[in-house]
Amino acid sequence: MIRGGVTPDTSRSRCFKTIRQGEIVVCAPDEDEFRVKSTGDEDPYSAQALNDGRPHAPDVSGLPDCRPGSRKGCIGIGSVPPPVYLIDLSSIPLAPAGSDADKIAKGEIRAP
Repeated sequence: MIRGGVTPDTSRSRCFKTIRQGEIVVCAPDEDEFRVKSTGDEDPYSAQALNDGRPHAPDVSGLPDCRPGSRKGCIGIGSVPPPVYLIDLSSIPLAPAGSDADKIAKGEIRAP
């Protein structure tokens, strides 16, 4: 342990004993629920997450950001349109002779 500082100790046996008088040793189970997420994990688009040594293309579109949580004013693809119903007009039977539909088709009477 450095005086006035904190150093991680990877051995679990250190959790059960103190070496010096007045020394405080804090131990917790090695579970993810007790760990604090890093800035890169919290925001994958932060400077810490993107500073990984690889080149990243800049966003030069000028459009609002479409990342999760910041969709206000975002221009996106949208949702799936409603289905289009196709009607095969050749399968519709002809109007019976003498019916109103037949007379309208022949121009004998005006459509309602």
